[in-house]
Amino acid sequence: MNKEQEICNHALGLFAHYGYRKTTIEDVADAMGMTKSNIYFYFKNKQDLYEKTVAGALSGWRDSVAEAVAAEQDVVEKFRVMAYRSFEYLRAHSDLRTILEKDPGIFTLTPSEDRFREVNMGAMEILKSIIEQGIKENRFHRVDVQHVTEFLFSVYIMFLIRAYVKSEGSTVATMYEEGVELAVRGLRK
Repeated sequence: MNKEQEICNHALGLFAHYGYRKTTIEDVADAMGMTKSNIYFYFKNKQDLYEKTVAGALSGWRDSVAEAVAAEQDVVEKFRVMAYRSFEYLRAHSDLRTILEKDPGIFTLTPSEDRFREVNMGAMEILKSIIEQGIKENRFHRVDVQHVTEFLFSVYIMFLIRAYVKSEGSTVATMYEEGVELAVRGLRK
């Protein structure tokens, strides 16, 4: 792990605990046993530190899903693993979940407003590749892959917002599971 990642890992906990406004560069420097000027060697300002910290946490989430999907051979199971791993990830990562609760603008349904577009595009690529594989293997119906990917990703984001930002509880998780199975049945031939 490089120093920038190490700083971001410490900053994630501070931003989760104190929020963006109350967390200072000094807090992060103290947690790292560094000076404030050392932090500025890696980050332009607090906003840059925050954005890179959140992007790193989101990338870790995406990479965890990609790893789980890569371990599966069957395309239907890849879809299920992708859907469930990506939804469940936040339960085990409380700092990221807390940041999402405090900054709901991290999730957006409007691509032009997406501050983390690059990370989200990578997540959408995982979904897109699964749909393409299913079509190629003649296991999924032929669909407009881009449109279906964007639709399913938007539905996923909506459920993340309801489950983790709005904290609507277990009913949302059950609804999500039923929706995943409905999507699997709709895609399968």
